[in-house]
Amino acid sequence: MNIKKKLILMGICVGIILVIFTVNVIRRLNMGDKKDIEEKAVKENVITKAEAYRLLSFLEYDKAAREALPIGIKYSEATMSGWYDSYVNAVWKMGLIEVDIEITPKETLTYGECKGLIDKLIIKNPDLQAAYADLSFDFVNSEEEMLIQEFLEVYEAILSLIPEEKSLLKEETLFVLQRELTEEGKDRIVTDLGRYYYENAKNYETLIENLRQQTAESNSLVQGETVPRNDSTDRLRSTSLTGEDFNEKYINHAIKVLVCDKEIVYLSRVTTEKITIHNVWIKQGEDLLVETYINGVDKAFNAQNRLSTNIEKVVGDISIEDGRVVGISVKPDLIHGKVLLSGEDYIEVEGYGKVFLEEDYKIYKLYDELSMEETNSILVGYETTDFVVSAGKISAALIRESIKAENIRVLLHTSNYKDIYHDNLKFTVNTDFTVTYADKEDSYKKGDTITVKPGDELFMEGRIKITPSTEKGRIELLSVERSTGNPKYRGSIEISEGEQGLLVVNELSLEEYLYAVIPSEMPTYYGLEALKVQAVCARSYAYRHLLANSLSSFGAHVDDSVSYQVYNNIEENEDSILAVKDTYGKVAEYAGEVITAYYFSTSCGHTTDVESVWANGVATPYLSGRLMAVEDSEDVATQSLSNSIYKNLSKEENFRSFIMDREFATYDSGFNWYRWNVKIAAKDIKKNIDKKLAGRYNANPELIKTLTSGSEKDGDATYESIPVDTVGNIVDISASKRDTGGIISELLIVGTKNTIKVQTEYNIRVLLSPISTTVYRLDESGVDDLSLLPSAFFVIDTNKGEDGLDNIVLYGGGYGHGVGMSQNGVKSLADEGKKYDEIVNYFYKGTKLGFIYE
Repeated sequence: MNIKKKLILMGICVGIILVIFTVNVIRRLNMGDKKDIEEKAVKENVITKAEAYRLLSFLEYDKAAREALPIGIKYSEATMSGWYDSYVNAVWKMGLIEVDIEITPKETLTYGECKGLIDKLIIKNPDLQAAYADLSFDFVNSEEEMLIQEFLEVYEAILSLIPEEKSLLKEETLFVLQRELTEEGKDRIVTDLGRYYYENAKNYETLIENLRQQTAESNSLVQGETVPRNDSTDRLRSTSLTGEDFNEKYINHAIKVLVCDKEIVYLSRVTTEKITIHNVWIKQGEDLLVETYINGVDKAFNAQNRLSTNIEKVVGDISIEDGRVVGISVKPDLIHGKVLLSGEDYIEVEGYGKVFLEEDYKIYKLYDELSMEETNSILVGYETTDFVVSAGKISAALIRESIKAENIRVLLHTSNYKDIYHDNLKFTVNTDFTVTYADKEDSYKKGDTITVKPGDELFMEGRIKITPSTEKGRIELLSVERSTGNPKYRGSIEISEGEQGLLVVNELSLEEYLYAVIPSEMPTYYGLEALKVQAVCARSYAYRHLLANSLSSFGAHVDDSVSYQVYNNIEENEDSILAVKDTYGKVAEYAGEVITAYYFSTSCGHTTDVESVWANGVATPYLSGRLMAVEDSEDVATQSLSNSIYKNLSKEENFRSFIMDREFATYDSGFNWYRWNVKIAAKDIKKNIDKKLAGRYNANPELIKTLTSGSEKDGDATYESIPVDTVGNIVDISASKRDTGGIISELLIVGTKNTIKVQTEYNIRVLLSPISTTVYRLDESGVDDLSLLPSAFFVIDTNKGEDGLDNIVLYGGGYGHGVGMSQNGVKSLADEGKKYDEIVNYFYKGTKLGFIYE
């Protein structure tokens, strides 16, 4: 072979070697890239601690409860700055993680860490032990990172073991109407089932789909086999739900989601299946266009087929598939009548009896601007509403006109206001009268006496109504005692059979109702001008409660006790009638709205803010506290050398000086309840607390909190709302918080067994009620057997003996809650010559007189 051929052959061999080398290099590089991609996919498919904690927190806390939790978690950096902070805090409260913790948004969860969390959860709730059964993977206690899909498998196993009635979580199918921002700038969506927040929510659609398929495959495998870990599937990722997602992908579609109250936990599926939206207000339907109003959103849909008949302003069910209307079922039947009672699942309509509500019952306000009412309560006593009925149930209520608040319905108590349920009712009328029941009407003569008892055959078809034959008729309840004897009532009386006895409702005009409120709430000898002030306030108060409809389940707007306004405990008289007539229809208004005109008997010389008294009180300009100095001005220093401190009575030393000052003149300082004092033995306080503490806790657990760790002395005290019925022997009592005017809004009671913080003036007055001792007033006259402390405006002196606290002495002022108008202050202002409109504006700053009738 010649040299030339040898060189050519050698070149070919070298070329082949180079090609093989290059291919191997490329192959190795590709394998490395693939490995990197797979590792990246695995990393993206593992669950973070933050997300795991978020999901676990929903097992015990909804959004409101979680955000209301006091911060207990302590990061090693002593800061909380991540989106996950409230979830971490909640999981710590659940006892699943330690106090001292530090995590980052991307820090992942290992199998071992997850098993530790679930084990602690099972210890808390043994019913969850089966959560580990039938998993598609081996749940080993390792340091390997856990896949999101596998965590979801465990999570769903836990959810399946929690009884439905106990679970905060449920699956819903929501038809997305639009995305909106709240006034606070929070994102949420409007759906056929209401409004839902989705901050921090995830899209687990592909993960949940794969999990379902894997579960199905696992069920078909031979027992003992396992499904391989699919951790390199690039599509199995979670993403955060965003506003853009809803704008671009989900509007006019149905989504399947896991929700906790009104918060989306995660999205599991987008569906094109047919969905039916019930009891929609159909504005118009013509040809291929259907215009609707759903949950406050105007929404137009294209129909799949032309409508056979034009429709307008009706209620119906619409079926939507792939964004188009494929069916409409109109509900044309209407009933109309006075609403006698509005219950949770039925409405009693005069002439129709109790008619039950559909599950998707809606309320539409048709007058002025079309809107929807969120509440399921319809105002009783009026005929302004039509009811759409289908298959014997109410599908929707159509409110066609605004309320003219002319009549009010009052729930009447038994003697001494002990109960709302009467064992029997005996009555007579001073004119001829009728008794109506079912579709029958029996006539009776003046003075005839009738007794009605539970189980009476008259109740077989509903309620009984007593109506005098003339406007001068008064119905006298012979089985009820008030301060002036048997009460007599204007208007009509309705009697129905309740769960525990007879319920009695008096319906009459709002103005006539006030005739008997005024003398029951204010002495009529206070004079006409003062009575006019009371009339305006009582009318405003009654009007607001009438519209609030808070006693609709009993067929009433208010009751006749101190829970609302005392009515007919003292009979109407000429002065009270004249005061009502002279202020006919007049109410106090703020920014065009009728105010909630809170009032009370006597101030300590300073009123307080509404939010300082009621747990749900919202700061309101016209219900803010003020110093009631006689010569009220910006500078009251001429009255007392020390009075400048009286402008800030939330300081303990300032309030003590004020409450002990007998010289400083205010509009209430001439009345007996202006100042009072009482000595209460520690043993009596203990007895009272042991009797009432559990009841106050059960009424609102958030207002009674118990010391669980730390101490006040060291400044690290932690208080939690836990069941408590005693504090043991009393060690100490002090005001831990004062608000405007010096009112105690938080009382600290230290006992041998528990230390508690008691919130709100009512709870404080209940637990320190001077039942076994005498309260001495300004003139040193004594009052016994008070079931409540006169007010929460007081200072405390403690007297300790050899065995601990012996007694406390309270020096206080005022009678009542202290918000709004002092009735005795009204008398002083009226005596000075002030007119009723001036006095109303003095107590409710910034208000004007308005008129509620057309």
